[in-house]
Amino acid sequence: MLGEGLAKNLGVEPGDDIVLLVTTASGGPNAIEIKVAGIFFTASKEFDDNALRLPIELARKLMRVDGATSWVVLLDRTEQTKATVEHLREVLPTESFQVIPWTDLADFYNKTVLLYSKQINLMKYIIATLILLTISNTQTMSVLERTTEIGTIMAIGQRRSRVLSTFLVEGVLIGVIGGVVGVSAGWLLATIISVVGIPMPPAPGMTTGFTAEILVTSGMAIDAFVLALVTTLLASTLPAGRASRMNIVDALRFNQ
Repeated sequence: MLGEGLAKNLGVEPGDDIVLLVTTASGGPNAIEIKVAGIFFTASKEFDDNALRLPIELARKLMRVDGATSWVVLLDRTEQTKATVEHLREVLPTESFQVIPWTDLADFYNKTVLLYSKQINLMKYIIATLILLTISNTQTMSVLERTTEIGTIMAIGQRRSRVLSTFLVEGVLIGVIGGVVGVSAGWLLATIISVVGIPMPPAPGMTTGFTAEILVTSGMAIDAFVLALVTTLLASTLPAGRASRMNIVDALRFNQ
């Protein structure tokens, strides 16, 4: 099987015969005639322009070797990579085998993850700032509108700490309700968009486009909820402190 780019460069199609000419492990030439069974493509255009696949027995015959210089282990779940690498390093002799995880070889992937992580963190800071300003303004207006009420409850013996905790609890409730509603709405919207699909053009290094979906994980949902809760609580701290420090007399005659 030939990579899509390689087949195009050679001008061959499934069913055509080609000759593979290689330099064997001992340094001599060797050739074999084979029939193209099919064409494959992956996410990497560079790989598709140079790669071909053939049975291991045929490859050994072509290279005139009995073993293999490397083995590729494919996992059903990517998150099992670390545990699998540790297990293989324990059971395989280090003098004969070197176990390398795919993350150590995927330089482009690692740089892409780092770039997107920085962009996402920047978006988190922007969202947190917006929440802080919005909730702080809302709570400040609430304190101003309830100034007389605050003065009244403190005049009848309510402690300032109780006033402070009342506004903080109010901020926590806003954060909890807003976080739950926001995460639920985001998950629902992501599900609907994923069902429809997002047509995407070919990414850099790819030859074909793809249909994207939005994946919402439990970690993302918890992260979003915590962000809403913590920023709302922080935004409520200043207005709550201002309310608890009010002068009772000035608060009672605020609207007079």
